[in-house]
Amino acid sequence: MPRSRRLAVIGLATAATAVAGTASATPFEEGAAIVTGLAPAVPVGAPGVAVGAPGTRDTTPYFTIQFGRTQWVSADKLCKPLPNAVTLGRVATLLQQRGKVASGNVVVKRQGVSQSCFSNYVISPSWNDLTQLRTVYGWTFNSAGMTYANMTTLTPTEQLAEACGSVGALARRGHTRAWGLFAYPNNKYSDKIQTQVVKKCFAFGRQYGDTTTTQAAGALWPNWQTTVSVNGGRCADTTLACSTSGASSTYQTPAMLIPKTRVAAGAWTTMQWYRLVTGTSTTGTVAQWNCTGAENTHWTSDAELYCVRDFLRVIDAIPSTVKVTDAATVAEAWGVKPSGT
Repeated sequence: MPRSRRLAVIGLATAATAVAGTASATPFEEGAAIVTGLAPAVPVGAPGVAVGAPGTRDTTPYFTIQFGRTQWVSADKLCKPLPNAVTLGRVATLLQQRGKVASGNVVVKRQGVSQSCFSNYVISPSWNDLTQLRTVYGWTFNSAGMTYANMTTLTPTEQLAEACGSVGALARRGHTRAWGLFAYPNNKYSDKIQTQVVKKCFAFGRQYGDTTTTQAAGALWPNWQTTVSVNGGRCADTTLACSTSGASSTYQTPAMLIPKTRVAAGAWTTMQWYRLVTGTSTTGTVAQWNCTGAENTHWTSDAELYCVRDFLRVIDAIPSTVKVTDAATVAEAWGVKPSGT
């Protein structure tokens, strides 16, 4: 697509209301920030990091461990953590023990000075939690927008505020790698939005799919990236009763996912999980699951719930020749930058 067309943006502002409190049904919005104008230019690359150039062949195979909306832990209707739900802090420790790092997609206005409950089903991390994940465990964060709005229903000015406004809001909190990827909320996107809005401040735009992203595809304007959304759901063994109960999706077993970790040279696989659980659920709680027994008998009542033991089986299967990293690192290696125009 031609890149000559530019939109003049003057006095773009996104106001965020700060709300204080404790974990409740109302999410904190402190620190969402007021963004005036486009986010300042973000340097692509860092001292000692080689930055690729368009057309340069990179044979490194890449893998990104990603978490949708960076949710801390599943909760009940009273906003208390569900028994046997695994916190993101515990996940970070398990990954660090394996020498691995992850990325999270952040909805800026769902973070606050303390952990908070969102929609009575999940506890969101605090800004301090995100800082600890970055500084202690080496995690980086992408953007899922200021408010997780459907980009296709917004005006161009609102789209800029939702997407580009989040880059500056995250950078001011020390999360300076968000420019690598915009995780379109609910997978609602268009080539027009990607080309005329999102590319101004992000290297890649996320699309869900079941394939890797080759350098040839990812470096092609307007720089779409494919993410595999890992779903729980009905058990994979169709001879069992659990194959007709639970979420409508079929539980993606490690056997289904492990082949995707064997990334080819010059390609990039991103797998996105949401909330992890272990063992079995407590009877009568809002979410149900069974992570015991053979993997093809595992099931969850929510597609965004997945067994931590299966998650670790997939992570442990990543070949040592595959580089586990974030979207910004791949962008640097492939010479893909925000257009800034």
